[in-house]
Amino acid sequence: MTVIPMNRQPKGVTVGGQFAATAHAEPSVSLGRHAALTSNRDVPESLRMAHFQSPKLIPDLEWEVERSIGVSDGEIDYHCETFSDLVPHLQVEEAYSYFNQAVDARSRGGDWQAVVAEAAAADTARHPGGQLKDGYVPPLVKHQPGYQQGVLSTGSKYTGYRDATDICKDIRVELKAATDANYLPAGLKYSVTNDKYSGGQSINVTVQGVSDADRLDYMETDHNGGYAQSREAKELQARVDAITNSYNQSDIDSQSDYFQTAYWGRAEIETDSWREFRESEAAKRKAAASARAARK
Repeated sequence: MTVIPMNRQPKGVTVGGQFAATAHAEPSVSLGRHAALTSNRDVPESLRMAHFQSPKLIPDLEWEVERSIGVSDGEIDYHCETFSDLVPHLQVEEAYSYFNQAVDARSRGGDWQAVVAEAAAADTARHPGGQLKDGYVPPLVKHQPGYQQGVLSTGSKYTGYRDATDICKDIRVELKAATDANYLPAGLKYSVTNDKYSGGQSINVTVQGVSDADRLDYMETDHNGGYAQSREAKELQARVDAITNSYNQSDIDSQSDYFQTAYWGRAEIETDSWREFRESEAAKRKAAASARAARK
């Protein structure tokens, strides 16, 4: 098996995965079944929920292996590092070992895809989020051709146009069921509100209980230059958004300014500053109510 020494940041350094002048060579070794059955990546308790293997994971891993055949050592190092980044819950040395085994099998005409599939399965199993409760069906959306160039999207629980106030009641029930099934993390709260205006209605769901320290990835920036959300925070927001819009149907073609929707549904995770403002306003209202009661 080909062994590729990788110059990585030493374990414990906060900036991991980058090449650095102070790094030391860490040869990849095969840990096999003796590897620790714990995730190499810390997932906060507030974001632990059932984990599903991405349908893109195996194709992406296979791509990195195939691009490593007949190239320079520097390019192999790059693809090995990218392979490791795709399976963040494996120990670094274990990810390198899977990569080396797959590349070696690919060059010898062996079953390298089985090695890749094993790496993907090991990474998925290592995620600390646990499993989805039997019987729970995550919300689904059906997509069809819509008006002109638009897309008609229909939530799995859509039965026709309904008042947003009534839909909010059902969304609250769905959020509780999703939490009980481990589709959403335990211990979080959800603010479900709606607005009505000329020509439409909207539903907003705000996730409460995830701190900025848990929510943000301090190694990545978003398009505004701020810290990006972690992959688990993005997944949480996507799942809550799916539940929020599971009672919705929308037919939108922005090219012709055609917008037809039962309601505008939006999910977001509360930031620390939003929480502080909300709690401050609640304290003011409580103090004002106490003052009025004292004057009576």
